[in-house]
Amino acid sequence: MKKLWLQGIFGFSICLIISLALTGCQTAEAPKTFRLGIIPSENAQETLKQFSPLVSYLEDYMKVKVEPYVATDYNAVVEAMRSKHIDAAMFGPFSYIMAAKRAGAEVVVVRVGDNGSPTYNSYIIAHKDSKIKILNDLKGRTFAYTDPASTSGYLIPAKVLLDNGITAKDFASVIYSNGHDASILAVKNKRIDAAAVDEMSYARALAKGIINKEDVIIVHTCPPIPQSPFAVSKNIDPVLKAKFVEAMIKVNELRPEALKPLSATKYVIASDDNFQIIRDTAQALNLDLSKIK
Repeated sequence: MKKLWLQGIFGFSICLIISLALTGCQTAEAPKTFRLGIIPSENAQETLKQFSPLVSYLEDYMKVKVEPYVATDYNAVVEAMRSKHIDAAMFGPFSYIMAAKRAGAEVVVVRVGDNGSPTYNSYIIAHKDSKIKILNDLKGRTFAYTDPASTSGYLIPAKVLLDNGITAKDFASVIYSNGHDASILAVKNKRIDAAAVDEMSYARALAKGIINKEDVIIVHTCPPIPQSPFAVSKNIDPVLKAKFVEAMIKVNELRPEALKPLSATKYVIASDDNFQIIRDTAQALNLDLSKIK
């Protein structure tokens, strides 16, 4: 964390210097719109609702119109950045390294969770009636991942299962639900035996009374994962980039209520090195970042 904060101080200073320099010499009119991509961890309507307070804050702070874009899947957000349709995006750690590889995305800030941690966990959950108690009980059962580009909904759980001698061929069937909330509901309604979901979605489902922990149980807690970052396009206007970074590192002071729906307490400066563990995991699973859809 000390390293992260040092990076933050240095990185923020550089951003301000660049911003001031560009402000003094730039003759072109600054962009009036900021296009923000968001991975669909839940259904699009719920995701937009969660991000609405942050979008409002960014518009107030950056003095631009913010256009949020929630895609149908993780890969679509990566492709939107590659195609120059968005200026920045909230990615998961895995979809970020895909965006860095395929679209030249540059990570700028990362979430600190509402538990005060720069990491979070993925759960493997099951309905109590499935009688699944340990990972080995998953063999021969139906299983739901969230998305092939999801960190907590695919990458880390797949590595955990592999380390425990379980691969896709050991399941009766495997589906991709396209949302952590969809996976949770599928387990609750017994349409699937077990699923991989992130801890924030599980906690929200409990808080809303959608599930209870007596029926939808945690079978396994996966190792800590770096929190979700925001990354900018390599084509973003430099002044817009500096404003966005400054806004994000001040949001906890100026508009803390905008962070609550995102399970965050603040955002801090991040570097690409923070996500090397994700690249190492993808390599261990022999995943080609250029081909994941």
